[in-house]
Amino acid sequence: MQNIASLLVIALITPFAAHALGQSAEKTLVLTITAEQLKGGVVSEITWDGGALVMQGAFATPSGALSAKYFVQPARDVAMEERQGHTERSARYWDVKSRQLSPTGIGRITVSKDEKLPMYGISSQEQRMSDATDMGGTQVLHTTRLGNLLLHERAGRIPPYDGELWGWSSAEINRIAYIDKKGDLWIATADGRSPQRVSSGDFMLPAWSEDGTQIAVAERKSNGKKWEISVVTLPPSLRAR
Repeated sequence: MQNIASLLVIALITPFAAHALGQSAEKTLVLTITAEQLKGGVVSEITWDGGALVMQGAFATPSGALSAKYFVQPARDVAMEERQGHTERSARYWDVKSRQLSPTGIGRITVSKDEKLPMYGISSQEQRMSDATDMGGTQVLHTTRLGNLLLHERAGRIPPYDGELWGWSSAEINRIAYIDKKGDLWIATADGRSPQRVSSGDFMLPAWSEDGTQIAVAERKSNGKKWEISVVTLPPSLRAR
């Protein structure tokens, strides 16, 4: 009897498990950009120009000024090209993708900063200030939200820049892709409802394809010696209807 019950449980679970597996997001490595190609810099933007991916690399010149170079992946299995700037279309894409206000105006990103002194037992305010100076200053936490939805938290002096951790889809799709504090990729509606994790990793710069079926992401690998650009294809269950 126990064996029959076990078989029944397996029979009930197996189709669901197979269905869930079939509905998982698929991540595909599209290209790798080396530190040499980036001149020791970082990948700072990902955009779409139709079906092509455009990446901006930011680096410091010998004089200390910031400069940029651009990498274009026209299509899968096509050689990457280097360019001097954005196309008009990719520049417009980044402008819309990285805003704090969604394209439809129903969602707004807020980034807040919380500063506090480190606590080392009970001591006077003067002693706490002295301890904080010795330990590198106050503790700073940058919190990114969409309405009541917590998108990301980061400790440190430097806040995330617009578009680094989130990306709006087109107005027709009306959704957001974002990176949580673990580095995982999530999606939600543009007003912060129905959050769903898409893929686990250490991602940044999420960028929706124009049809809303794919999200491009960047990953810093080997302590910055290379950057991997991947495309995550959403299963039908996660696509906007």
